[in-house]
Amino acid sequence: MTMQSIIGKVIEFLNVCVIYYGMQLMRCALVSMGVFAVICLLRKTLLRHSVFLKGALWSLLLPMLFVGKLKFFYENTVGIILFTWWAEIFKNHIWAYWLYIGGVFVYAAWLWARRKKMEKLVAGMEKRMVGDTAVYVTKLPITPSAVGVFRPKIVLPEIILQRYDDQELQTILLHEKTHIRLGHLWLYLWWDILRALLWLNPLLTLGVKFFREDMEEICDRVTIRESGGTAYAYGKLLLKIMKVLKAEDKEFNAYANFAGDKEFQNIRQRMAKIAQYEPKRHKKLSLCLLSVVTVIGVLGMVCFIHINSYGRWNENDDVLVYGYDAESGTANMVTDVKLQEMISYDDSYVSVDREAFEEFLRQGGVSGEIFLVFGGYYKLPGFIGYGYSCSYEFGCTDAVVRLPYDKPKESWMLTLIKMI
Repeated sequence: MTMQSIIGKVIEFLNVCVIYYGMQLMRCALVSMGVFAVICLLRKTLLRHSVFLKGALWSLLLPMLFVGKLKFFYENTVGIILFTWWAEIFKNHIWAYWLYIGGVFVYAAWLWARRKKMEKLVAGMEKRMVGDTAVYVTKLPITPSAVGVFRPKIVLPEIILQRYDDQELQTILLHEKTHIRLGHLWLYLWWDILRALLWLNPLLTLGVKFFREDMEEICDRVTIRESGGTAYAYGKLLLKIMKVLKAEDKEFNAYANFAGDKEFQNIRQRMAKIAQYEPKRHKKLSLCLLSVVTVIGVLGMVCFIHINSYGRWNENDDVLVYGYDAESGTANMVTDVKLQEMISYDDSYVSVDREAFEEFLRQGGVSGEIFLVFGGYYKLPGFIGYGYSCSYEFGCTDAVVRLPYDKPKESWMLTLIKMI
């Protein structure tokens, strides 16, 4: 095999991968638009007063990463109309899939660069101990925040350390520790991954504000409960932070949230929600049960999607008849479920019910040299795979005609395609 042919095969393989994953991710992005709309509707209506259920709603987006191979897209009329016709068109325009996958890498690189910039900024800060907690201190007038995922760090502005007493500092630190303990930093990473993979859905980028707002509200509730203080004292502390930071820097966004997210701008709304806090309504056991139910629900959705989706590769049970008339130069290709009743095969031979098959050919107008195509596998219906074939000759008088065939060895490219 020449270098040129190897390069050609590699390019062909890459094109298959781009089409295969691009087609799935584009479907995931489209479906996620509907799910996002449902989440926003519920959080503004039925669940507008339920802080923790609102937060749990966002978990519905996680299974959207797995819906790309649902049988619904191929076996349901609505699915075919909404999600399959454009995929068939794009198969002849591979650049569209390359554009989408390229967008994924560009968006992911941008988000990764932002995180690395933040890590570099925090690494250059002074490290101090506040009680038994290590914090990173900055002279910038920013709100206290928790950053990082694998090694989370708490960042405090120096002005806060200077003007707050020990009890107030412990409440601030408890808030940031709660973000870390509840896994919010991991959830923010998950959201970034979702935004990058499904960038075709602009609602995921616009929804960052709502997602972080709900996580912040949950953190407020848990912090108030575990601090042992009142909602009034907690709200007063939050306002004090905003006042101190605004006085430190007139140009500072006074409506940035307690966790450093500049998109959570409505401090008045946040204060109103804090004022609604009732300790008896947020028992620890109930919240743990809600978390367990949420995890089980997400896993259940993923399992349901998996059961109703095509596998990594699928056995091809279809039988196809191909007729070529050399004299007229015409070709006919026919596939019908009836063929499976007339034709069967094992590892070496194809068995054909001669009388029924030849009658099928006459009724279908298939003439000339006849070939049978059968078996093998496919990735998705109508997309990539291979099968076996043999020729059928007229003139045999046996009731069942047995035709030998060979199973060609899979090429390295087909083996890799089968694995992806």
